[in-house]
Amino acid sequence: MADPNQEVLEELRHGGRSMLIEEVVSLLERTHRGDRPGVSRETVTAYADALEEDPEQRFDRETFHEELEASLTDSDTWEDPDSLYRIGDGHLSCYPPVWHGRLGGTTDVRAYVEFLQEEAPEFDDGFERGGAGEGIPQQPLLDVVATVGRVDRGVVKAELKELRQRGELVEDADQHPNAGVMLRDDGGEQYRDTSLDT
Repeated sequence: MADPNQEVLEELRHGGRSMLIEEVVSLLERTHRGDRPGVSRETVTAYADALEEDPEQRFDRETFHEELEASLTDSDTWEDPDSLYRIGDGHLSCYPPVWHGRLGGTTDVRAYVEFLQEEAPEFDDGFERGGAGEGIPQQPLLDVVATVGRVDRGVVKAELKELRQRGELVEDADQHPNAGVMLRDDGGEQYRDTSLDT
């Protein structure tokens, strides 16, 4: 079990009850990267305990754990953005065990795009597209690579930018903050989102 990180605790305090349970687990999973996929249940409990001890939070630990249990699934494949997955012994993740098995520790953004397009096309069905075009939504893609690859999100964003500049990946819906990322299709018209260039 890892001791709660004070910066993460502050972020959780700031988010308060408006944070969804999967957002909490996602933050903890990215913060407490180790040699195993997911975040331990003990680590999640340690944060819940720390929040409950803060009198200004009015944090209900029991409700938190009830919501956590209600979100958990034993599925090996993607269900929806509101599900949490049991990964191995006592670990939780925002992503299915199969994803960790196939991509765990890998930081090749192209491999993730290919996997999500070809083997998990249901992944982007649960996200609000809002005119983001075709492909894997950029923000969820960054989260998947950072979490499953156990790497900093900034590193993933920099690699995505480089792959775009080399033309290996393209993004639909120019200028959209959550543009759809796709493998390059040399036979079709390509779109380029310049929002990552700055």
